[in-house]
Formats: sequence, structure tokens, C-alpha cells
Amino acid sequence: MAAVGMQPAPTGLLGLGKVQLHLPRTARQRGALAAAVGLGALGAALAWHHPLSGTLALAAWMLVAGLAALFWVKTPVLLFAPLPLIGLAPWTGWISFEEMDLLVTACGCGGYLAYALQLNARDRAPAWRHGLAYSPVVVLLILALAASAAWSLHRGVADAGGWVFGWFQGYHEPMNSVRNAKAVFLVLALLPLWTAAAAARPRRFSRGLLLGLVLALAAGSAAALWERLAYTGLLDFSTDYRTTALFWEMHVGGAALDGFLVMTLPFAVLALLRTRSPWRFGVGLGIALLAAYACLTTFSRGVYLALPIALVPMVLLADAQRRRAASTDPATSTLDSSLGPVDAPLPRLAKLGALALAAAFAMAAALVFGGGGYRGLLALFFVMVVLLTMPASLWRPSLGQRLMAVLMGAVLALLLGAASWALSMAVPKAAYVLNAVATVCCAVLRWRDEPQATRPVYVLLVTTCWFWLLATMVIVADYWGGTAGRWTALAAGLALAGVWAAMLLEPRLWPLQGAANAGAAGWRKRALLVAGLLMVMALVAALGGGSYLRDRVASWKGDGQTRLTHWREGLRLLHGGEQWLLGKGAGRFVASNFFDGPASAQAGDYRLRHDDGDTYLALTAGKHLLGHGEVFRVSQRISAPAPGPATVRVTYRTATETVLYLEVCEKNLIYPDRCTGTYVMTKPQAGPAGAPPAWQTQDVALGQVEALGGRWWAPQFVTFSMGLETRGARMDIRQIALQDAQGRALLVNGDFGRDMARWFFSSDRNHLPWHIKNAALHVLFEQGLVGLALLGGAFLLALGRLSVGRGRDHPLAPAVVAGLLGFAVVGAFDSLLDAPRIGFLFFSLLLLGLGLRALPGEGVARVA
Repeated sequence: MAAVGMQPAPTGLLGLGKVQLHLPRTARQRGALAAAVGLGALGAALAWHHPLSGTLALAAWMLVAGLAALFWVKTPVLLFAPLPLIGLAPWTGWISFEEMDLLVTACGCGGYLAYALQLNARDRAPAWRHGLAYSPVVVLLILALAASAAWSLHRGVADAGGWVFGWFQGYHEPMNSVRNAKAVFLVLALLPLWTAAAAARPRRFSRGLLLGLVLALAAGSAAALWERLAYTGLLDFSTDYRTTALFWEMHVGGAALDGFLVMTLPFAVLALLRTRSPWRFGVGLGIALLAAYACLTTFSRGVYLALPIALVPMVLLADAQRRRAASTDPATSTLDSSLGPVDAPLPRLAKLGALALAAAFAMAAALVFGGGGYRGLLALFFVMVVLLTMPASLWRPSLGQRLMAVLMGAVLALLLGAASWALSMAVPKAAYVLNAVATVCCAVLRWRDEPQATRPVYVLLVTTCWFWLLATMVIVADYWGGTAGRWTALAAGLALAGVWAAMLLEPRLWPLQGAANAGAAGWRKRALLVAGLLMVMALVAALGGGSYLRDRVASWKGDGQTRLTHWREGLRLLHGGEQWLLGKGAGRFVASNFFDGPASAQAGDYRLRHDDGDTYLALTAGKHLLGHGEVFRVSQRISAPAPGPATVRVTYRTATETVLYLEVCEKNLIYPDRCTGTYVMTKPQAGPAGAPPAWQTQDVALGQVEALGGRWWAPQFVTFSMGLETRGARMDIRQIALQDAQGRALLVNGDFGRDMARWFFSSDRNHLPWHIKNAALHVLFEQGLVGLALLGGAFLLALGRLSVGRGRDHPLAPAVVAGLLGFAVVGAFDSLLDAPRIGFLFFSLLLLGLGLRALPGEGVARVA
């Protein structure tokens, strides 16, 4: 009998080696072919016009399209994995279009072509086996969302003065409406393909989505790690430097990295909780810790608030999922037999012990780091790792035997500690060696455990060694921090010793008693707890090792008042009932704030002009208070100049006395460092009567440039920038060239003959004019109350479906809920949707959340 949904042998069969292609016969296949052609034409045109190399971009586009055709069910992997790395705007000058557009069109073209021609044809599952299905009401809601976004695009273009196409337009021009509105349409372009993939291979599609988002998190977090390593140092928590990774959208502030992290981290945590493979668990744990470091170095209070609000419900939903699956009647369910038993909840005393242990460690970490620094904190980490791996056999002896082990172990450890302290005072660095020896002794004893044996002497040895390890931690802190380190670490050690002694004497207080007998699952739990220790230590180091995070936490009240004032001023830009109902249009906040907001808050701007045969850059300065960081800059990334004197030749005209600032810096996005720059005092030169001022050419000595570019293992970008230091001034620049000490010309397109290709702009410190700083208000401003109601309704519906509705048992439902909640929390303090990559990720989760549903009897993977 033919499989369900199997197509009969087609008459229109094309042989292509071992690959068989089938001509489209159904309406869906013909529609897929039309979509492939349309996306292919659009993507190829965009690739051919890429500012860096049209040929290479087109070749890369074709490669991705081919991969998407071969693996069309798992296109989310191809789509999401490189997403945080492919923003090349600082090199290209593109902001209306970007590499994400090329990626989406390539995946769509290849995927739809494979579906239309039945490349790698798969049996279509019956409707009840579809992992992604939309009810008629949800379809109407999605169409309404699309219509609202399209109308917002139309209104935005009209508000900008009508449709004018341009490859390099800025935030004030019509193409910015396309930039702000395109995210939802890109997701909608792929949604039918994803629906078909979830129908053909629902589990592979879900795994591909999970893998793509986890790889994206790994890539974005690795970029954040590189940035910290290159520009500040891994443990520098005092420098006023917030991580931006490779999210160019933060060139005028914003929270693109913040939104990305809170939407992708839940998927990594969910995968970590469910995997049983040791190597996958290790990789997942590494990714989670790397992402935690990236979250910490955003120094974003929104991220710190979003993570618990998102992750706690995720864990609860995942646990409820597994319990429902495990309680299903075996006679009527195809529940995966590898689910294993459902873990019983911790008893009350065990919960009390867990709280005591967590509190003791948190207090100890703060005390030890305050006096003993990073080395004392590392010694404390080894203490806790040994504690969390204590074997269950320690509780087999009687209470009296365990009490004697505690008392005698404390005395013996005191003697060992005294001898160790004396040795550390006599021999340099001996404190670290002794700590390592104590750690090794504890590890050897753990290895020599005999789980079924009752050995009071073994309990004495383990207790003695662990108390000795505590003593060496105090010695390390004393050696590093002196008297302060000694007494703070001693207080921490006594607290931990008391907690452990109580747990050894009363086994019901020990929260890992069940895990000790749970085999591999118990070790996974311990590994997760060790990861939690690392995260707590990182937070303690950030708070105690630098003032920046403390200052940001302390300034929340003043920043909150600034936000409220900014929101009120932003809403005042909506005039009349029509704008409140339908919005002012996509991408129009910056221009509206510039022309209709307070004049004293106007930011700088640029335009490329073509007058009387001249092509030039019209650069203006803001009217706000211009500190060095508040200057509006137009920049270009360059190769590292040779050390020595560098010169700039600039052809310009100005109607007023203006200060032009030129600089070469090591700079990722908005934090310049090791700059060589100069101020150029310019004066107008009169032209013919009635004509604009005359053009002037000036050679400027930039100064002695240092060796820039960073180290080979932590390279730094080098950027040339120019800006005006005179409030409200304007300068026209027709040509600019930079020459290093070896005579090399470092600027490309210095005459602006290729429009703004290779030029990029930034507002390093003045961010409020560029964002309304709230995702809901952003939607209200662009799409009005109608658009806000539609998006809010879709958001709540997705949360309801995945929490208590038909989608609650889909394996990815908890992570999607957490991602949406994280977006909402960070979006309460920043716009987010004005960053296309973040908007694309959000609408992907939202629209998938409206359709995901569990397969009957599928069950879920076991949660640790």
C-alpha cells in the first residue's frame, strides 16, 4: 500500500543525475515556484548591487540558495545561525538593505524551488500530523497585521515626501520606511515554506529551528566575547563600555544585542535541560555560560530584569509539559520510553537546605571577592565544586560516627591550615600550590568512593580534606588581599563550614540526595549547579570589580524619569485623531522628532547632494550640547595605517565659521579608543555674487598615528571619522582623502562618486533623538492604536496558545514563551522593532507561536 500522501509516479519527471525533479502540478507547487522566482529575482538584484563586491555577494547568495534547496526542511538553521554576524553596514554603508535581506531571499528561493520541483521529495503527513497549523481566525489576524504594516509603510513614504528609491538613504528619507517595516514581510515570505516543512517533517523542522537559534546565540555571544577581549579586557567592569557585538543597529544607541540575547538564550537553556548526550551537554553548557557573560556585559538593567521573568516561566512550563507527557495513559500514548520517571519535588527541609546553601555561597562570594579578589573567588569556586560533588556514601554511617567525623575533621583541618598558613608566609606563591594540593586530595577521595560501603574513616578523610580546602581558600585571600582578605574570607569559610556540617548531620537538609543516586542525571544536575555558581561569581565580580554596573543600577530612578519625559514628548508628535488611530507611518519618528521636537534636542544629519554638476556630502551638526561623544560622525572603516604622521586633504565649503573634527581611532561601533585627531578651524570663502561660498581645499596634519589594529587573536577595527563641533553648523564636503606615513591612500569613495557606499554614520552618546525607547509606543507611533491592538492581540494569543492552549505541548513552546516575554521586558525600555534583525527574530517567534502545536502522543524530552 502506498504511504499516506505519496504522489503517484509523475509524468513530468526530469532526470538530473541522481536527483529527480518533478514539474509542478498542484496549485501549491506552482505558487511555490512563483515565490522562488520572485525571491530569486529580488535577492539576485540586491546581491549584484552589494557595495563591497557584487560578484562575491551573488556567488554567496547562490551558494546559500543551493543549500536551502538541499535542506529545505531545515532552512531555519541556515537562516538564524549567521544572523548576528552578517550585519556589514559599517563596511558597506547600507542601512535600507542589508545582508539579512540576501539571506532571507536566498533561503526562500532555494526552499520554495525545492518544494515546487519536489527535490528531496518527502511524503506529506496527514493534517493531524502537522507541527505548524493556523486556524482561520489566526490567518485573519496575520493578514490584518500585514495590512497594518503595509498601510504604515504607505503612510511613512507619503510623510517623507513620496516614493524616491535610493540605495543609501538615511533615517529621514523614504527608504527608512522600508527599513522599519520589512521585518514582518520577510517572515511572512517564509511562513508558507515553514508550514510545508512542518507538515513534511515536523520534528526535523522543530529541531532545525532549535539548532538555528542556539547557533545564533553562540555566534552573537562569541562576537561579544571578542569585543570585550579586544577593546576592554574580559574582566574590566569599570570602563564605560557596553557591549554591542556586531549589531550595527546600535550605532545610534538602542538595545539590539539586548533583545537578541533575551530571545535566543531560552532556546539554549531548554536544549541544555533536555539533552542526555554528554558532549552535547558540555557544548550547550559552554554556550549558555558564554551567553551569560554577554548578557552581563551589556550592563543593561532591562536584560537583568528580563532573564528571570522569562526563564522561570520557561522552566515551569517545560516541567509541566514533561509531567503531562509522563502521566499519559501508556495504553493510548506513544510516549517516548526514554522520558524516565518524573522527579519528585524537593521536600521542605531539602528546600530549606538549598536556600541556606545558596545564601551562604552568595554571601561568601561577596566577602571573598571584596578582600581576596579574583584569586580568592576562584579558590571559593573549587570549594563549592567539591561540595556539590560530595558522594552519597557519606551519609551511610550512623549519626554519631558522622558527628565524630565533623569534630575530628575540623581539628585536623585546623592543624593542616595552621601549617599551610605558616608555609605560605615563608614561601612565595605557596598559598596557591597548597590550594591546588587540597583540591587534588578532595578529587582523589571522590574518585575512591565506594557507594555501597559504610566507611566512617572515609567520611573523616573527606570532611578533613574539605575543611582544609576551606582553610587554603582563606590563605589565598590572605596572601592576595592582606588583612582584609583574611578576615572576610574567614567569615565566609565559617559560614560554609557550618552549613555543610548541618547537612552532613541532618541528611534531609542536603538538596542533592536524590541526585546522588540518579546516575548521569544527577551529574547533569550538578553541572547545572556549577554553571549557576559561575554566573553568580560573574555577577559578584561585575558588581564588586567595577563601578560601572553599580552606577547604572544606582541611576535607575533618574533614568526612569528621563524615559517618561521622552515618551511624553514622543507622543506629542502625533497630531490629530487620524495619526493616533493609524499612526504617522513606518520609520518616521526620527524625522518627526527632528522637525517637530524641541530645537535644542535636534541631532546632526547628512545628505548627499547633486547640484550644478557637483556631488558632495552636506554634513550638519546637532543643536544640542556638543560634548566630544555627542558629535554626529560620518565614518569609514579602514585598514590600519602605518605608524607615523598621517595627513588629510579635504575639499569643503561653509557659510559660517565651523570647527571640523577629524580622527582615526580603534573603534567597533560607538566607543572610540586610542584616537589621533585634530580640530580644523574653517572660515567661509566668498564666491561670486549670489552664489554659494567657494570651495576650499586644505591639507591637514592629523598627527602621529600609533600602531593600531589590536593583536592577531583579538583584532580591533580602525575607523576614520569626521564631524562638526559647532552647534547647528553645516559644511559641504566634496572630497576627502587620508594618507598614512607610507603614502597609502586609505579612504574609498572619498569623492562620493558611488553615493554613500562605504560611509557610515553614528551618534556615539546622544541616543534619545533616534528612538522612542519603548516597543509598544514605537508601534503606536508608526501604526496607531489599530496596529498596536492587532500586535498586542497576536502577542497575547501566542502566549496563551503556548502556555495553556493547543500549542502548550510542542517541545519548543516554553522557549518561545520565554523569548516573547524577554522581548516584552526589554521592549519596555527600548524600541527594538526599529532594528530589522531583531524585528525579524521577534516576528518569527510570534508567527510561529500562533501556529505551533504538538503531535499526538509525541511527548517531550526529559527535563533535568
